[in-house]
Parts: sequence; C-alpha cells; structure tokens
Amino acid sequence: MIDQPQIIELEQVASNAWVAEETERFGGWLLRANGGVTNRANSVLPIGPPPLPLDDAIEKVIAFYKERGLIPRFQMTETSKPVELDKDLAERGFSVGLQVEVHTAAISHLIQKEPAIDVMISNDISDGWMSVYREASGYNESTMEVRRDLMKRTQHFKAFALAKFERELAGVGFGVVEDKWLGIFNIAVHPTMRGKGVALAVNTALAKWGHQLGARSAYLQVESENIPALKLYVKLGFQQAYNYWYRNLEINRGTGGD
Repeated sequence: MIDQPQIIELEQVASNAWVAEETERFGGWLLRANGGVTNRANSVLPIGPPPLPLDDAIEKVIAFYKERGLIPRFQMTETSKPVELDKDLAERGFSVGLQVEVHTAAISHLIQKEPAIDVMISNDISDGWMSVYREASGYNESTMEVRRDLMKRTQHFKAFALAKFERELAGVGFGVVEDKWLGIFNIAVHPTMRGKGVALAVNTALAKWGHQLGARSAYLQVESENIPALKLYVKLGFQQAYNYWYRNLEINRGTGGD
C-alpha cells in the first residue's frame, strides 16, 4: 500500500488520462459527466474539500447528475475529502457499487520481459484496434464510439498497442504517460487468442513505450472480481497500492464498465 499523498497524486493522474466530455471544478471536487459511459467518467472525484458545507455540496452533485439524466455517483478512496464524506453518503442512501484495485509496478521490472508476440504502437486508434476491442469487450457500437472519444481526449502522451499472433489481430491496450507515471488501460484479448500470452505482450510493449518517454512507474485499475486479470498482473510484478469504490445514489443501470 502507498501513502495518502501518493493516492491523491495517482487519482489525479488517472483522471487526466481518462477525461470526461464534461467536467466542472467544484472546489476540491471534480464533477465529470460523459453520457453515462464508464463509472469513472460519470462520477465525482473528491480529492479536496468542496467550497460549500457538505450537505449543500452533496445536493449540488445530485442536481448536477439528475439534470443530465445520470446516476449521482462518487469515486471514493480513503483520502476522499472531507473525511466524513463516505459516512454521510451512506446515510443519504448512496450504496457501494463497483470496487476497484489500483496496482503499481516499476517499469524497469516490466521491460525485462521479451514476449515472442509482435505489438505495434500507434498514437491514434486504428480500425483494427477498435475491432479487436469490440470483439473482446462485447460493447455495442455507440458505447465503443464514446470510449474512443474518451481515449482520444487526454492531453498527455498516449499510445494504442495492437498485438498480432500468427498474422492475426490478437489483442489491444491503451497507455498514457504523465510525468513519471504510465497508465495502462483497456487491455483486451480477442476471444480466439486467449491463453497465448497476448496480454503480457501488450503490457510489456506499453511499458517499453512509456519508459522511452521517461515514465518510471506503471499503474493500472482492475475490478476486484476480475480474478484472471489480477493473476496476470501479479505475474507481471504489479502490487496492490490502494482501492477505490463507487457510491451510487440509485441502482447502477450499467455504464460500460469502469
């Protein structure tokens, strides 16, 4: 586990990598809305105190999301501000939703691996990348387009990794570098290519790309129930740094993942 200042730093860096279509600063809170696609892009990131008393601030959030036809939602960590926020949200009927683990690893460790699978790195999304991601994730066309826009919106260095196995498109991943950090997102392997080491190859390729840009540590976010992914990341050398969880005011109607 890491200390609270590092958690705050990583939460901000991760938010900069996954930028919602609409954002609004509200003191130390960041309100994000993205048409309901992904929890992260449709939630409040409370890394500092709000500018109003807590009850009034929560009411502001509820109104913000209801005006947009979205579920009022907070992305919570042990560092969320103010310290009584999680307790107050629970008392107001915000239930715990998706729970996510954040893992980190030294890039110097990740780049030592030499997978025997070709991975191409591009700074833009190709049709082939989108095709593999769609087949692996099962997202519909409209969700895919919104997720494409999310990935393209970051202002930091970004990379789209596309792996081939025996000349067939096999897997994808998305990387973002900010300062010393490489964020690894959307690792997905085509259903016919699983169990061949494709995900390991994509992660390694993104680590080498990030290292060339000066990144020294990698982070990724994985749902706590995704046991196969957790096993892969332990194999790669990632260690759990901290957790985050969502507080939702209504039953989650489905938002295309984290």
